[in-house]
Amino acid sequence: MNQLKILHNASIIGKSSFGIGQISVSLAHAQQALNHNVAIWCLDSDENIKWASETHGFPPEYISGFKLAGPKKLWFSPGIKKKARESERDMFGIIHQHGIWTGASSATLIFSKEKNIPTVIAPHGSLNKWVIGLSGWKKKIALAAYEQANLKLASCLHATSQNEISDFRDFGLKNPIAYIENGIQQKYLSVGGNAERFRELYGIQKDKRILFFLSRISPKKGLIMLVNAINSIRDNFADWQLIIAGVDEFDHKKEVESLIRQLNLEDRIKTVGSLFDQSKNDAFAASELFILPSHSEGSPMVVLDSLAAGVPVITTKASSWSDLTKYNCGWWTDINTTSIADALKTAVALAPDELGLMGENGKKLIEEKYTWSQLARKTIDLYKWILKRNDKPDFVILD
Repeated sequence: MNQLKILHNASIIGKSSFGIGQISVSLAHAQQALNHNVAIWCLDSDENIKWASETHGFPPEYISGFKLAGPKKLWFSPGIKKKARESERDMFGIIHQHGIWTGASSATLIFSKEKNIPTVIAPHGSLNKWVIGLSGWKKKIALAAYEQANLKLASCLHATSQNEISDFRDFGLKNPIAYIENGIQQKYLSVGGNAERFRELYGIQKDKRILFFLSRISPKKGLIMLVNAINSIRDNFADWQLIIAGVDEFDHKKEVESLIRQLNLEDRIKTVGSLFDQSKNDAFAASELFILPSHSEGSPMVVLDSLAAGVPVITTKASSWSDLTKYNCGWWTDINTTSIADALKTAVALAPDELGLMGENGKKLIEEKYTWSQLARKTIDLYKWILKRNDKPDFVILD
């Protein structure tokens, strides 16, 4: 029988999922389009499930949400554990978990340890040393309670970047590793936005060219480096404005805004809060450049979003985006202020039509390598190898 029974297990899939929702739901959608039996479990609300279903095109009847108990920061859900324990052995053939350090992991552990169902775990950057150091006490509790056993029992680990492969081995994990990048749905190559609406909404002058940042406003995203980089090339940046959009994390927004004021960069940098759906599309339509100056990443979805929108990207070697230089659709820099400033100085000196051509190169790259329809086939090949139906794919690393 060729049809597989697949469960994607994620903590949250709504607007605040920081990419994991887009990845898990879009991959499930692409696998379902290949005629497999696919379901999603999450620790999210009905409202967020509805949003994720409508946004990413996956039927809501195949998504189950489980309530948290106690403080949200502990991510404990007795319901998901109970459901895993009560599930019949043949309900799922394989479990694919997205993200770690939450109660979703305890359900995956039950499937692997008690039901003997093969599991694939995609930490999505969460085993990087920089990330492990954030909220370290919670991770130590999770590691002792379930995560260490969950990771060690995984049939395969899913790396979405070259850096993650090293992270897994540095953490001491010896499991097979499948290197499969994140993708984006084909439909986003043709989604449009209204640039003027975005400018008017946030009071951005018409003569200002826009450099766009969209992600969590978190220490790991490198915004302090970026603000300092802009300060070092402030004369070259006079015609530009950096727009910072995203959810505040660890109260980091105050630190970033304080530095902006300290350096007298208020005329060159503006924060606008979170952007979703059409507002996000409008922002990309208004932007000539996108930047993600991170200290640590897995495979950031927002880079794919930007390239699909035809906006060239500057990002650091925190993620495996050498394709930006190979396909002439962006800059891939070292993780420091000077390198970011050098890339910015080069980029902002280009004329709009030059950046537009780079943006078209980015759209071609997405179509050639990074659509979910292509990458979903690789995940199915992986599952079939784990289930001993196929030979080992060449993207699986055993050493």
